Amino acid sequence: MEFKQATVSGLSQQLVKQYHRFFELTPEATFFIEQPQMQPAQIQLFMTQAFERHYHVAMQFNVNDHLEQITGRLTKQLGANKYLLKESRSNLYKIVLCNQIRYIQKKN
Repeated sequence: MEFKQATVSGLSQQLVKQYHRFFELTPEATFFIEQPQMQPAQIQLFMTQAFERHYHVAMQFNVNDHLEQITGRLTKQLGANKYLLKESRSNLYKIVLCNQIRYIQKKN
């Protein structure tokens, strides 16, 4: 029984990895440096400025056991700490909460 669970778990991890690679959700050519955790007040200030000034930004998110980085523009403010981010490489949108953000940086 344990062998079957390990096999299924390994297979599902490989399937997820292939899915991400196929849809270029985690491109292997794009590497990023892990940035330090910013202070909540600093994140809020930077998010407000990025939204109001239409900056192109790169954000790192704390996701369970790994980091995720997305570049794009904040297109709409949904609440005090909630924004809609349009990714720059695709037509995908992501709802961003300020407490999910590890680091935000203006891109040129």
